[in-house]
Amino acid sequence: MSIVPDKIEALLTFVNDRSAQWEDQSTLLQITPTEMTHWQNAITAASASFDAASKARANAKAATLTQTANITALRRSTARLIAAIRLTAERSSNPDSIYAAALLPPPESPSARPAPEAPTDLKATLDFATGQVTLRWKARNNEGSVYLVSRASIAANGAVGPTVAIGSSGKKSFVDESVPAGVAGVQYTLRAQRGGLFSPVVTLTVRFGAGAGGITVVTSTEQGEQNATQQNGGRVKFAA
Repeated sequence: MSIVPDKIEALLTFVNDRSAQWEDQSTLLQITPTEMTHWQNAITAASASFDAASKARANAKAATLTQTANITALRRSTARLIAAIRLTAERSSNPDSIYAAALLPPPESPSARPAPEAPTDLKATLDFATGQVTLRWKARNNEGSVYLVSRASIAANGAVGPTVAIGSSGKKSFVDESVPAGVAGVQYTLRAQRGGLFSPVVTLTVRFGAGAGGITVVTSTEQGEQNATQQNGGRVKFAA
């Protein structure tokens, strides 16, 4: 392990504590006058450079603090002037000329939000005890949207009646509590609305029937048909 300290402050303390003693005992320690002079000159130069560097760091820190304060003040002052110029432009009959004179770009018009995306993965659950149908779906990038739900009744001969709005939801679900009695099925349409913009429509058709195995629900979609049979009442799920 080295006796000579690694840290600068400790090294300077180490040599200054021994400088006078080593010079006084140079004969006993067999240190020549030339070596002693060279060593003491090195102590003096190192101490002077350390002091200078310490002062420079302190001055740099102070200068940095002053610079930060001045730059902050400049930013605030500039922002206040720009705000005043914009107010002048808003009150002017020719705001572009104001911005041109100030060498400032005119404010950009806020971009309109796009139409909401179409809901996906539309599914429903039928409660045989109450006759209610619960619709659920997924959606992304539709913040601030409301979902509009419409329904059409399907007669036994397959004829689809008029589509009527039955409600809306701010969530990704809707409960239809008024499914008409005696219909062979229902057809739901769902779309998202945000402001005056609408998403494409998503459709789910549900047909009801009875077979030997119990009540059967047939959901028909553009991708084909899916059957779900409920043996003992309760609920059955179906999806678009």
